[in-house]
Amino acid sequence: RILSDPELSILRKGLNFAVTPSKLPVDELVTATESACRNLGQGDASELRGRILDLIRKNRKVKHQNIAKDERLAITSLKSDNDIVILPADKGRVTVVMNKLDYIQKCRDLLVDERTYKRVNRDPTNGYKKQFADVLRELKERGSLDAALHRKLYPTTDQPPRFYGLPKVHKTNMPMRPIVSSIGTIFYECARYLSSVLSPLVGQSIHHVKNSKEFSEEIRAYSLDVDEELRLFDVSALFTSVPVEKALE
Repeated sequence: RILSDPELSILRKGLNFAVTPSKLPVDELVTATESACRNLGQGDASELRGRILDLIRKNRKVKHQNIAKDERLAITSLKSDNDIVILPADKGRVTVVMNKLDYIQKCRDLLVDERTYKRVNRDPTNGYKKQFADVLRELKERGSLDAALHRKLYPTTDQPPRFYGLPKVHKTNMPMRPIVSSIGTIFYECARYLSSVLSPLVGQSIHHVKNSKEFSEEIRAYSLDVDEELRLFDVSALFTSVPVEKALE
């Protein structure tokens, strides 16, 4: 698949680049506004609706485009090609274009590892949903959760987590880093809440190193004896290797 100059140009802008829509996405704006209004008081919600409605009336026609015509056509060409997959690299702000069959095979190579993954005969999501709802109800009855937090964490979806891979372009043969996305799943809101509780604790331990630059500064004062050497260890399948019970304890 030879990428054209317009295709390369639009890909170079990166996957976070927001293309100006050819027409105002009114339905999406209204849906997002109503979603936001549910978390506001009646007065603030009315004010927000009024401001958004005013903006829609004044800007029904999009006057300024931020990409060229041939780049817009390139987007359509890339989206319609079912033989490729476009995704970010595991590290660095790099956009990767892969043959889809290669991508699928690399992901399957990860999933066949029986030391890390186990095949199940049915989707266990509904069972986990019921267990989670029971735990939340017990915590609420015990007084550990107020009504608002219970309502926020209560699972309302049956969507299972989604597996995908990010290519490690800095390694030989470009292996995949497995990612399991829980966005929109039964545990998503709970994970967000726990993150807000745990995030302030990150970096408070004497064992924490922010990045490689900080590490190099930390070890600058040390010197190795003749019978010592510095070793680097890379853990394979780190997250799936963590013993859950010990981690919780």
